[in-house]
Amino acid sequence: MLLRKDVGVNKWLLTNARAEGASLEQETIESILKELNNTNPQILLSMVVMPDGLALAYEGNVDDFEKVGALYIELELMCEKIMSELEYGELEEMFIRSKSGCVVLLPIGDKGLLACMSTPDVNSSKLQMFTWKAVGRLFELM
Repeated sequence: MLLRKDVGVNKWLLTNARAEGASLEQETIESILKELNNTNPQILLSMVVMPDGLALAYEGNVDDFEKVGALYIELELMCEKIMSELEYGELEEMFIRSKSGCVVLLPIGDKGLLACMSTPDVNSSKLQMFTWKAVGRLFELM
């Protein structure tokens, strides 16, 4: 993964959103992601992924945001299948920790997914608090 500070938007989605008059919404999604990353310096990447796997917007370090977005949706689908097979209810949150870092995925209702990657030393309680707050704001926008 390339270590660079970056803000990105799927240019195709942004062009179509502007054509439909939704450019202010896109800027607001970006500002929520930027605020999320600035609030917790251990967050390396935050992104909003559409249900079809397309990354709508991202903030942080990523080489191929489209590939990462598609992987996050695949992970969500696998977790949903596990929860369904175990009859454990609907999926609310996914948190994975490894020696290299953490990944947290939160559905934005049926509208998409908030995905964050962080350093391994992240305070998971704070990360959860900040990401749930961001999901609430994103849900109102989308």
